[in-house]
Amino acid sequence: MKQTDILQKAVGKLEKHKEEKHLVVGFDGFIDEIIHVVDQRKNSKEYKRIKDIKAFSERIASVAGLSANIELVPTQVKLGGNGPIMANALITQGQQITYIGAIGKHFIHPLFRPFSENCRKVISLAEPGHTDALEFYDGKLMFGKIHTMNEVSIENLLKKISEKELTEILGVTDMVAFTNWTMLENLNGVMDYFGKVIGSQKKKTSVFIDLADPKKRTTKDIEKILELISGYPCNTILSMNMSESTIISTVLGIKETEVLPRAMQIRENMGITGIVIHPVQGAAIAHEKESVWIDGPYTKKPALSTGAGDNFNAGFCNAWLGGFSPGECIITGVCTSGFYVRNAKSPTRTELLGFMEQWLAADCGSI
Repeated sequence: MKQTDILQKAVGKLEKHKEEKHLVVGFDGFIDEIIHVVDQRKNSKEYKRIKDIKAFSERIASVAGLSANIELVPTQVKLGGNGPIMANALITQGQQITYIGAIGKHFIHPLFRPFSENCRKVISLAEPGHTDALEFYDGKLMFGKIHTMNEVSIENLLKKISEKELTEILGVTDMVAFTNWTMLENLNGVMDYFGKVIGSQKKKTSVFIDLADPKKRTTKDIEKILELISGYPCNTILSMNMSESTIISTVLGIKETEVLPRAMQIRENMGITGIVIHPVQGAAIAHEKESVWIDGPYTKKPALSTGAGDNFNAGFCNAWLGGFSPGECIITGVCTSGFYVRNAKSPTRTELLGFMEQWLAADCGSI
């Protein structure tokens, strides 16, 4: 099927899809400071940015053994963390969210209060971490302070809420989204507990997982979480960017470099419902019903890239819960992300439809 046909069908379904779904999303929480790196200062108000990560690395390498003064310009302080950004995007598209994570220990951090007020329920286990996000035109470097994430555990969750209440929440949940496993050392325990509860219930809640960049975790850690995911008793989607897919492939002994065949081999190896890989140029899904690659509405100069993957995930899950086909889910995902990187905010349903229709009018070309 042509990509324009998939987009046309997704637009038609999104126009009709009004039903609110309930998602449990977690489990991190960060204060994101968005930063530009100065290449050359023109005057007190104007500067030229270091344009890409390679140029930044070359600047650093050139002063090895010496010293350097590199100017950082904070441009925005915003709600951050894979979980909050994804959850906030889902709320913006009309879904109901129970958020579990690290957005304040004794009280909700002021930065997260508007978000928490829009949630159906919030259970916060720890103070948020802090991320310095250095933005470049070709990507971003995230420097995280994550010590508070150690308090996110099933033991601390069950101190905040009873087993009965947690079971009741999961009993009326359409999807659970686990994000940022890499920075959450105790998330395995949460996932194992949730899996047992979901498996014991009549309602088979879908599960969506984004491990986030697992490069710093050991091979043994990654093997263990992949084994846990493979045993989940429900429809399970594992989403990853290109770099993450390379790490997962290496651990699984998969040598395929092409995106869609790689996704298909990972799914075959793990035996789960679907594998999603979303490089900056587009996205692929390997699913038991359909495997497809979609070119995305790529832009060379994003207004904001931190959170682009989380918005992709939100768009995907919004479509998944609406009963869209796998291809329609990833095309909704790339459009949600495409809007976000251009406008530095998550789209409402109306804004998303407008963006998708604009891209359709351009025959899925440049917009």
